[in-house]
Amino acid sequence: MLGMVLLLNFLPGGFLQLVNLRWGLLLTQVLFVAAPVLLAIRWFYLDGRAILPLRSPGRGALLGAVLGIIGLNHVLNYAQAWQDLHFPMPEVWRSLFEALTTYDGPFDFILLLLLVGVVPGVCEELLFRGFVQAGLRQAFESDTKAIVMGAMLFAGFHLNPWSFSFLLIIGLYLGLLVQRTRSLVPAMVAHALNNILSLLLASLDEPVQDVIVRSVWSHVLACSCLVAAALLLRRARA
Repeated sequence: MLGMVLLLNFLPGGFLQLVNLRWGLLLTQVLFVAAPVLLAIRWFYLDGRAILPLRSPGRGALLGAVLGIIGLNHVLNYAQAWQDLHFPMPEVWRSLFEALTTYDGPFDFILLLLLVGVVPGVCEELLFRGFVQAGLRQAFESDTKAIVMGAMLFAGFHLNPWSFSFLLIIGLYLGLLVQRTRSLVPAMVAHALNNILSLLLASLDEPVQDVIVRSVWSHVLACSCLVAAALLLRRARA
C-alpha cells in the first residue's frame, strides 16, 4: 500500500506539481495520499474506526498537542538555522520551497496556508499515523516500534535529506500523540499547525525571523509550551 502511494506521488503526482506546484500538491495529497487509504480500508474490509480513529481526544489532550507543536516548532527552527549556517541546503531545494511559499496578497496567503498547511496535515496523518502506524503496530505488536518506524517512513517520504532529522522528530511526536490519545485528531491539528507556523515564519523578513528564532524570550516561551504539553498529555488516556 505504501509502495503504491510512493509510486503515485512520483509519477502522476510529480507531473501535476510540474504543471502547477500549489494546486498539483493539493491534488497529490487528496488523490494519491488520502484516497488510497480510504479505498484500501473499503477493498480489504478493514476496521476503519480502528485504523482511522477520529474520536474526540478531549480539550486537555488537544491543548497539549497544540502547545507541544508550538514549542517543538521553535526548537526545530532554531536547529535548522544552525544547520543552514554550517550545512546550507542546496539551492535547488531552497528554490523549490520558496516557489511553494510565494504568495500575492492576503487572500493568496490564506489559500497558501490552507493548501500547504492544513491539507497535508490531514492527508498525511490519514496515511502515516493512521494506516501505516496501525499496520506496523499489528505487525510488530509494539506501539514504540510502530511509532519509530512510521516516523522514519514519514521523514523519508518527503525525499529531502536536509530535512530528514527534523521530520523524523515531528513524526515521533505525532506518533506519540496518536498513541497517547488513541485519536488522529490531535496529530492532524499539530501537523497542520506546524506547517502553518513554518509558513508564517518564512513570510517574515529575515531580521524578524532572527528575533523570533534566537531571542531569549522565544526560548523561554518554547520551553514553557513543551513543559505544559508534557503535563497535559501525561493525563491523556493511553
